[in-house]
This record gives sequence, C-alpha cells and structure tokens, in this order.
Amino acid sequence: MTDRIDLGALTFDDGFFLVRDAGRSHGAYSPGDPPPGGYRHVFTYTGSRTSIKDAALEMIREARDKVFVASFLLGENDLLRALYAAAERLRGGVYIVSELSEQSLRRRLAELEETRDPDDAARVQRKHFAELTRRGIAVRGHPDCHAKFVVVDDRVALISSANLDTNGLNKIGENGVVVREPAEVDRIARFFVRLWHASSYEMPPGSATYSVQKVEPAPSPCRVPSPGEPPAPGVIWTHGDERFILSHLRDVIGEARGNLLLATFSLNGLVDHPDLLLGPLERAMSRRRLRVDLLCRGRNNMAAHRADATALADLGVHVHADSLNHAKGVVADGVRGALFSANFDAAHGLLDGVETGVRLDGEAALAEAVRYFTHAIDQADLSFARRPAQREMDRRLAAGWRRPWPLKQELHVGCEDEVWLAFRAQAARPPVLYTQEREGSFLLYAGESVWELFGTGDRGRWWLAPAPGESTPGARALLDGWLSRPRETAAGIRRGLCPAVLTRR
Repeated sequence: MTDRIDLGALTFDDGFFLVRDAGRSHGAYSPGDPPPGGYRHVFTYTGSRTSIKDAALEMIREARDKVFVASFLLGENDLLRALYAAAERLRGGVYIVSELSEQSLRRRLAELEETRDPDDAARVQRKHFAELTRRGIAVRGHPDCHAKFVVVDDRVALISSANLDTNGLNKIGENGVVVREPAEVDRIARFFVRLWHASSYEMPPGSATYSVQKVEPAPSPCRVPSPGEPPAPGVIWTHGDERFILSHLRDVIGEARGNLLLATFSLNGLVDHPDLLLGPLERAMSRRRLRVDLLCRGRNNMAAHRADATALADLGVHVHADSLNHAKGVVADGVRGALFSANFDAAHGLLDGVETGVRLDGEAALAEAVRYFTHAIDQADLSFARRPAQREMDRRLAAGWRRPWPLKQELHVGCEDEVWLAFRAQAARPPVLYTQEREGSFLLYAGESVWELFGTGDRGRWWLAPAPGESTPGARALLDGWLSRPRETAAGIRRGLCPAVLTRR
C-alpha cells in the first residue's frame, strides 16, 4: 500500500491567475511628450498623473455651446462639479447617455471586481443621476450602453475605455484618445445624437429625486457616416448590426507580421464562438512566426474568462494579467491598431451592445499606446498559469479568500486502512481544499467526500477520518463556488488549498 500522498503535486487541467513572484507591481507610468496632430493618447494608471481625467475636465470647462457625455458609470467628484458648472454656464446644454435600466445596471456592476457591493454602487449611481437632473442636466438611458466618450462643441472629443467614475479616472488601468480631427469629431457627435434618440429611458431635467421614465426610441434626425475602410484612422463603434470594432480588430490581426498586442478587461464566449477571435488568431499565427501578447484582468471568479484565457494560451498566446487593468485595444507591429471600450466578449462588446473606439494606424498616439501597454504588462501583478500544481495554487492563487496552508508541508497521519485507501482514491485529482474553524481541526474536501484532519499539532500527531454529517457538492464545484462568490464566507472560517504531503504512520 502507498503510504505517502503528495497533494501539492496534483496538477489542474485548466488555467488560473496567480500572484507574480516578481517584486515589480504598478510602478508609475511616465508618458512621452504630446505629439502634434489630430489624435493624442491619454491614460489612467495607478500612482500616475490622471491623464484621461485632466483631458475631460479641460474639455468640459472650456465648453461654450454643449457637452455630450456617454458613460456606463458616472461619479467622480471633480468631473461632476465640472458638469454642474457647465450646465449653469450654458443654461442647460449638457446631455448624458448612460445605463438607467435597473436590471442591466446591477448585472454590470456585479461583474466589476472593484464594486464590492453592487446594490450600494447602484444606490450611489442613482444619487449622482438625481443630482445631475436637479442641476438641469438632461439624462437618458440606452440599453447596454458601454461606450465611454465626451464631445464638446463639435470641436473636440475624448474616446476611451474609462468609465467616468472615481476608479476609471484615478486608479485602474485605462487608455484612450483625444480627437481633434473635425470629420471624426463630427462623426462621434452624430453617433451621440443617434444614441440619444434611440434611448429607452429618461430623467427629466429639474427633478429633485431619482425618477426614470420610459420613452419611445425614435430615428436619429442626423445621419452617422460609416467609418473609413481599414486601415483609415478614425472613430469606430459597435451598435446594432454595425460591428466596426470587430472588423477592425480582425483586420489588425490579419495584418500583423512580427508581433501582436491585445488588451481587454474580460474574455467571454470565445470558445463558443471560435470564428470571433480564436480562428483569426490561429490563422495569423500559423502563417508566420507571430508573437502574440494579451493583457487582461486576472478574473479567477469568472469561469468563462479563465476558459477563454486557457484557449488562448493553448494557441501560443502569452497571457499577462493584472488586478487593475481595464484598458482595451489591439496593435500590430507597433504601427497598426485601435483603442476601444469593447471587451473581447461575444455577448456584449464585439457583437452587441454600444461601444466606441478609434483606429490609429501610423499615428503618434498609437506609439504612445504601445508604450502604455508595454509598461502595464511589465508591471502586471498577476500571471496566468496553464495546468498549475496545487502547491502553486496554495501559495499564489489570486483570490482574496485564500489563506496559505497553516501547517507543515509534510504531515504524519494515522488512519484505518480502508480510510487511507478511500482518501487516496478521492484525492487523485485536484483540488483538495481545506477549511478551519477551530484550532487543531481541519476539514479536507477531496473528490466527492469530506474528511476531518485533527490532532495536536504541537506533538505532530494527526488523525484522518471521514467527517460525520458533512456533505459537499464535490471539491471542484466547491472551489468554483468560492471563486465566483468570494464574499460568501462565514466569519472566522479559514479556507484554502491543501498542498501537504501526507505520510501514514
């Protein structure tokens, strides 16, 4: 009989985001000098200057006629004050399109790691919107509006990945473009007018309380010219059956010769829709020696995100992860590319929803975006591990609830023959999890069973036995639940993965 079981050597079949061993983490980003021309790169990066915020404030404060704003979230204090002042100065003239559908708002907020309590975040958003309308600002809600842009006086626009809230303008990783090309500013202004008339909800200006009314969507009074054919620089978008971001994304992938850089907050549906991104990438990588790097958020709590990251890694993509990244884009060979608000998402972003972006081939702003992405990848605090060992997961799994195994790596245990055989069979595949509620006692979850490990640690004596009265959906289902519902933990219970080597006495 085997008297030794190395739980730490068990290997997972899929991939997970782990905390990097390297000491580098979120060093400040220093941009180059702003280049001349119709496009200027702007960004948000923790510990760095607030470039997107500064650009938005400057534009709004200089408004002389009207301000158009589209953003899923709205709530940064300096920005709100600038909008209030603009509405007073312009006697109205400030128009906002956001997501006012309660169901969609809560769903989207729940998907954001930085939103600890979606219900509280939704309440704060309602409070902000009520104050905006009280100040005379017109607010409408468009279903699934995920675009983030500002247009002022039909002369300048800001298009980025950043929600106009505190995190998006001050902390998490974002990038975008200030646009001064007259034809492109006109295009995005017309796009806003279309969204305004296609909205399904509104909050009438002057209301002192949060009051959302349904309105009937109507055709836009002005035509929105389609973007130029790739690779022409200019505004691109997703809206209805207009999937210009997807077509430009595929074009850039197809044109890549030496290296390709991809960035997104989330991944979703790529495995189920391989023709969306996996197929174009596989064809591009098979035709030539192409290095592909992907920067994404490290989202262990989203099974679809990890599954798509695993599929990309299997293609040969170098997957980099960060706990703060929200920037999106694609760049080929440093000279062709686009920045946008859309995630690599088959449900909302590339095929559906409302998104905006800018194609930037040959522009100095694209070179700055490459510098930004390179810095973000170098400073990323997470890494993606394909088929990690349980010992790695114990030390480095990126999950707030994870507590390292508190005992020695090698334990001598006593148990009956049949118990040892049953445990060994159940623990043949990872994970083996533990919880600890009181000193000297651990519950181990292996396979479909629960076991108790108890004893006196000071003397190194431990005993393994089936846990009476304990049930589990299975260790893997339990791990998936811990990852997807990280806050559902009883107070005082320690939990994590067990990497111990168990030797039977």
